[in-house]
Amino acid sequence: MKYKARRLLSSRLLQSSLLVMAAAGVLAACSARMPNLLHTQLTLPEPIRVPQGYKAVLEAQGKGDLLYECQAVKRAPYEYAWLLQTPGLRLEGGAGQTIMYYPGARSRWVHSDGSQVIAQELVEVTTDRSSLPLIRALARPSTTSGALANISYIQSLKTAGGVVAAPVCTSASLGMRVSVPYEASYVFWQPAA
Repeated sequence: MKYKARRLLSSRLLQSSLLVMAAAGVLAACSARMPNLLHTQLTLPEPIRVPQGYKAVLEAQGKGDLLYECQAVKRAPYEYAWLLQTPGLRLEGGAGQTIMYYPGARSRWVHSDGSQVIAQELVEVTTDRSSLPLIRALARPSTTSGALANISYIQSLKTAGGVVAAPVCTSASLGMRVSVPYEASYVFWQPAA
């Protein structure tokens, strides 16, 4: 009888240990998906850091081509610049989530669940002239429910490319279109409490 009880206790202890190890593995896998962005904040330029009191809740990767067109931006004397023509960028989050990013003066992000946020203030910091600047956007409070509800800040980090290096935009290249590869990580923050 004592032997059966000891064997049963040993078996239950083994099962409990396996459950604890499995749970620890699942938690480790979940935490591996969202990097320690608080540490990353300390390495970023001050103007684009997210203030304390916020937590990262979603990270999405943007990768694709941006379409630019050479246009006149000022008259007398004329000035020319490459202006972004791409209507939106597709960002891929975890678990099949898709977010469309529409850049510009009224930047906005629209999640596949219908929720969306609009930037009310953008801060940019150029760290590499061959890549688009890093961005921190202060988001206007969302009126929709879903993954982007309660988002206060959005950051564009680890940018690579997205800048037209050549040819120079002049009167001779007016109307010319150029496609440029681009990628970045977008991190969405909401209040911690």
